[in-house]
Amino acid sequence: MDTISKSQMLAEVVESGERPFRIHFVRATGKQAGQIREAVCYYGAPNPKDRQAPTMGEQRRKARTSHLESNTLPLTEFGSRQLLTPFISHIITFNGRKVIH
Repeated sequence: MDTISKSQMLAEVVESGERPFRIHFVRATGKQAGQIREAVCYYGAPNPKDRQAPTMGEQRRKARTSHLESNTLPLTEFGSRQLLTPFISHIITFNGRKVIH
């Protein structure tokens, strides 16, 4: 099996645009934590909105961390259009190539 570095994988994911790619990753949370999941997806959130916009009145939300600060990737699953946020360190393969961390 061919290999790819983590930094090269991240660059290819960001540059993929509207081309879907296939990844395998280990789930980190929920009832299925520890299981390997395969997904075909696009880079980016399915419905980007400005959720940081201030609300009316004095209430303000605390600052949110970016996905890269949280070691996750915002991905849209092909077909279902659902948001996936796997940990970068949990990605096993990218387009059939083993990811070397």
